[in-house]
Amino acid sequence: MRKQIKNEETMMSKKMVILGAAGQIARQLTVRLLAETDLHLVLYGRHVSQRLARWAANDRVTLVDGDFQDQARLQAALVGADLVYLNSMSDAADTASLLQAMQAAHVPHVIAATIAGIENEVPQALADWTAANLPQSYLQGELASAKLMQDSDLSYLLLKLTWLFDDDADREYELVPSGQRFADAEVSRQAVVQAILDLLADDDHPWQTSYGVGKPGTHFAHPSFY
Repeated sequence: MRKQIKNEETMMSKKMVILGAAGQIARQLTVRLLAETDLHLVLYGRHVSQRLARWAANDRVTLVDGDFQDQARLQAALVGADLVYLNSMSDAADTASLLQAMQAAHVPHVIAATIAGIENEVPQALADWTAANLPQSYLQGELASAKLMQDSDLSYLLLKLTWLFDDDADREYELVPSGQRFADAEVSRQAVVQAILDLLADDDHPWQTSYGVGKPGTHFAHPSFY
């Protein structure tokens, strides 16, 4: 059964770390978290003090420049976090380093963005189109990273994102549980952000699982914008 989670007004976490904070979804998520919650945000990534300078003066934001191999800096940023959002899992070595840091910092929960297809849940035509249009190194990195996360003892939630586009007016999404066929070919970044916010507001969803995140009714052989 496909599951859609209703939005709530309150969020339980007090400190949230966004890893890879300069990414497009991460930036949009930051905007909405600052506007709609009272969370303190730690924005971690390469040169974020420059790339995300718009938030430097915000007293609810801490900018931390660093890469995913810097254990000392990562662990310092993660200490005391109630939740982590990981914006990218395309490099397995980086993911392994992040998992080590999160375990050392005793992070209670992590939501991580990956790609559709890591569990062979995508229809063959869409899977073939994706394989023909993305580098194999990227696909293999995502697959290896997802397995590292699934084999860890962290309380994780993997969001398997299909092909992305931007539309400020489109926040429609569905969550397709692990083990079910995931045929959606596209979803807006704005809808992904909405899905994350809804998951943050829901205390009842399971952990140590995955969801496909897609736009309902887009069961195409390739995304409509290609």
